[in-house]
Amino acid sequence: MNDPKLKPEDIDNLGQAILTLTQELWVLRDRQRVLEAALEGAGVIDPAAIDKYQPDEALTDLLQTERQQLIDNILSSLHNPSRA
Repeated sequence: MNDPKLKPEDIDNLGQAILTLTQELWVLRDRQRVLEAALEGAGVIDPAAIDKYQPDEALTDLLQTERQQLIDNILSSLHNPSRA
């Protein structure tokens, strides 16, 4: 069984993973804000509608699956950095 604890030699990989995630998160946040502003500017959507939106069961399932895949990929890269 794998030891789940980080070892001192894992700290650099963890730091790189955090930086990579932060960069990816910023790209997504930036694009989301731009998309929302463009849609609002074109009169397509009221930003409040995004906050109030409730996904249906199919979208909820898809989001849950994609979220779990992301988590699994991150954990896998931490345990096997050569796969990152």
